[in-house]
Amino acid sequence: MAPPTTAIVLVDPYNEFLHHEGKIYPSVKESLEATGTNDNLRTLVAAARKHKIPIFYALHKTWKEGNYAGWTHLTPSHKGLAAAKGIAEGSWGAEILEGLEPDVVGNGDVVASRHWNNRSDATAGFSTEVKDAATNLIWPLIVENVTTVGDWVRESESKA
Repeated sequence: MAPPTTAIVLVDPYNEFLHHEGKIYPSVKESLEATGTNDNLRTLVAAARKHKIPIFYALHKTWKEGNYAGWTHLTPSHKGLAAAKGIAEGSWGAEILEGLEPDVVGNGDVVASRHWNNRSDATAGFSTEVKDAATNLIWPLIVENVTTVGDWVRESESKA
């Protein structure tokens, strides 16, 4: 069987961001609700599981005391996470939203090395996992096709 040529990348699908009780949720609530993000993510993950499309999880480094000790140029994101103790190591907020968890054995999902900044695609650890797993990777500078989750699922169904 040939390896899949499609993969999905989920960036920071944490309770802290996506669950209504998350510390960071109020900052993104309007956007999440307007776009139906959580429903779309669950639909996307279900379709990936059905079609055995691997999901790469690009997760932000969890917060713990001393993470930023000695840093002289914190970004606003780092400052905000530190002040809120957001995505605290071992906390409920640092868990992946229910229904979006990786399935490493059954689906071939990959949990990449955690990133420190809000550019997970620029983190060396994530790049290593992608490089090791991908044999036909296209990383466009401009999006070639913008689609909704629903349209993507329907297209996947028609190809199956």
